[in-house]
Amino acid sequence: MAGEIAEIDTKVLSDQLKFLSEFLQKQGLSFLGVVSPETHEDFEKYQAWLVTGNHGELKYLEQNQKCRRSAKEALSSVQSVIVFGLSYAPEDAWPAPAYERARVAAYARFNDYHSLMKSSAQRAVTEWKKFCKATFEYRVVVDTVPLLERAFARKTGVGFVGKNTCFIHEERGSFLLLGEILMSLPFSLKEKNSNVNCGTCTLCQVECPTGALDQDYQIDSRKCLSYWTIEQRGPIPEEFWPGIGKYWFGCDICQLVCPFNKSAKDNELPELVKPKTYPSLFEVATMSEEEYEKIFGGTPLTRAKRNGLRRNALIAMAVNRDPLLEKAILYSRQDADYPISSTLDQIERFCSLNAAKK
Repeated sequence: MAGEIAEIDTKVLSDQLKFLSEFLQKQGLSFLGVVSPETHEDFEKYQAWLVTGNHGELKYLEQNQKCRRSAKEALSSVQSVIVFGLSYAPEDAWPAPAYERARVAAYARFNDYHSLMKSSAQRAVTEWKKFCKATFEYRVVVDTVPLLERAFARKTGVGFVGKNTCFIHEERGSFLLLGEILMSLPFSLKEKNSNVNCGTCTLCQVECPTGALDQDYQIDSRKCLSYWTIEQRGPIPEEFWPGIGKYWFGCDICQLVCPFNKSAKDNELPELVKPKTYPSLFEVATMSEEEYEKIFGGTPLTRAKRNGLRRNALIAMAVNRDPLLEKAILYSRQDADYPISSTLDQIERFCSLNAAKK
């Protein structure tokens, strides 16, 4: 939002910041802190991670590097970055009970968080402007600009980036979606590092079913279930199928086993955000384009597209020996655009191998 930038006393401004925190809380959001717009050492680590190729085919992560280095690329007048979050911890247990059907990652169990968080933060800023005596420029960002969000969150000092590569809040844990408010106002910045960390704990690495976290504080996207079930459009290598039997969209395992999440407080999804109920795997595997838009429109699952979700559902059905699998296959052969046809061939081999092992 543009406006004439007026000078204001930094101390007075910082004193008024508590009101913004309160307004964010009224919207179901958590105020984490206010930091500078540069990412410095975090940007260097990000660059080194790209060099390893661990981002796989996610070429968009190689773009907009200036913006990842500094939020000034997103708002030239920015002097402060206000970091906020939305808690969404599920009640899931891990290991999952044998009777439980394959899951959707917790962040995808309600309407798309981008628009939800952005509109909520916009309302909070609008309310706060009534108390602030200065005019200023600002921009609310929730994954809509390629910023290094975890870097800003880390600099607040209320948490750290863990071995599972998630930002872990000392009290709320890692089930926390991040957003930023870029402001041209000169708040008093108190950046620091958290005094806690993962220590010798390796639970996320041990429990990751695909070895995506084998290297401390690094993720190999090419081995991550979320990468395959959300970002990839083609067939999924069968080595990753066992995990899809538990999570057919995304994955929460590395977070569920984290001790910080087991002891976290005030980390549930706010009551004003209503969770969604999704259909059975059979219904997903056989849904039409119209049904897909009706069921999943406005949710994070649209990231995988219709045939990506159908592919995932078919795989989960095969792994879990769903009694409706054969019926789903017969239907899918009549609507077998890429990558469904290849996935059906994989399922045929997979089922034949399993039958031979009996």
